[in-house]
Amino acid sequence: MWRWVWFWGFLLCAVIAHAAGEVIAVSDFVGKPVEIGQEIAETLGTDLAKSERITLVERSQLGQALRELRLQNTGLTEPAQARKVGKLVGADAIIVGSFYVRGNQIVINARVVDVRTGKVMAGRAENVQGKLSDLYVLLGDLANRLHLRLTGQELAAVEPGTAKGTPANLQIVDAQDDAEVLYVVQQGWMLGTPDGYFLPDKPVTVGDFARVLSRLAAARRWEGRLEIDASRPGDLMNALRAVVALTRLALPPERFAEQPYAEGTLALLPPWARPYVYQAQQQGYIRDIQEASPHQVLKRRQLAMLLARLVPPPPTTQIASLQPATTSTPAAGAWTGLVIDARGLGMRSCMSPVVIDTNGRQIYPDPRNVPPVDYIQEYGIADFVKMEEQSQRAGDNPVYVRPIQVKGASKDTVVIAASDAERVLEAEKQGGFLKRWRVVFLVD
Repeated sequence: MWRWVWFWGFLLCAVIAHAAGEVIAVSDFVGKPVEIGQEIAETLGTDLAKSERITLVERSQLGQALRELRLQNTGLTEPAQARKVGKLVGADAIIVGSFYVRGNQIVINARVVDVRTGKVMAGRAENVQGKLSDLYVLLGDLANRLHLRLTGQELAAVEPGTAKGTPANLQIVDAQDDAEVLYVVQQGWMLGTPDGYFLPDKPVTVGDFARVLSRLAAARRWEGRLEIDASRPGDLMNALRAVVALTRLALPPERFAEQPYAEGTLALLPPWARPYVYQAQQQGYIRDIQEASPHQVLKRRQLAMLLARLVPPPPTTQIASLQPATTSTPAAGAWTGLVIDARGLGMRSCMSPVVIDTNGRQIYPDPRNVPPVDYIQEYGIADFVKMEEQSQRAGDNPVYVRPIQVKGASKDTVVIAASDAERVLEAEKQGGFLKRWRVVFLVD
């Protein structure tokens, strides 16, 4: 009887494994420094996990097998060793490899070993070489090549959008009120843990940052340069290096040709960094030079904020709730935008509308939260329409305000009652729509 139970159990496992595609493990690559070999395996595994055609063995499971076979210090250098490890973790094949670094050049060799035979599969070996600073670009190419060898299909064709396991309604347990975090996770630029944690206060390593930068570069196809020194992937990333790398990627090189006039906090930064930090502030990627401090360790929450400023969502984008929806209609207080009915007050479309209250307090836009220049050029800081139905920018449940007057030579300063201002700011605490520029003016 038990033999039949075992047989049907084995058959069921085989059917499940076949449905999910080949089961693949990725071993640390052999070479010095050891940290780069670990980073190669981690990045290849992350990229290959995007595919629906293969199943990846968890690295913790692979590490346990290496410890049992006492191979954790030497790595997998022989196909026979890969065969033993592969059987322990239930893999059909295991990717092994080596690398060597010479100056700023790196060569990476990868081989796919068949667990059943202990031999390298015919036609399933690949190598890439290039600048060490381009490590993550090289690894993206290597992952695509290996996926093509394993499945007959390019990785990009399988999964062109966000990372596997990152649905639009992803629950982030430890960042439930953070629109920036949800946005970058939905875009696939940063990932949450499998059990739904973002870990916003966790420091970002050079390897972590380089993977994010590579995903962002692939999604945006900017004219700038993707460059980050990944020779020490385990080092912690500081805010200055992050701002420089992101700005260098987003903007063309000619923007940094001249040294800006250095005064105040900018003068305290290294000369090589000043053009990048200056442009980052001009474009709205940072609000203050201190956000690019070389003494500040970059945290995951800070990186998410930088990415959301670098590529803000379009004004009509609906970011899914971090909490499970309880009804089909917006809950009380779930404000999505602001509609200011300025019809009959002489207001016209303008580039820089300002909303103040009768006490002179500026309600919108927040000077500390101005959109990047390219965002303003494409979408404007608000929509100007004659009828509300002509714009979806303020969402389905906006706050409505009727101004007291519109003043200024250009009729661009809207004055609202102090009580209305308090109502708007209270709604902003719940909806966060002003910092995402979800504002519509109704004009004649």
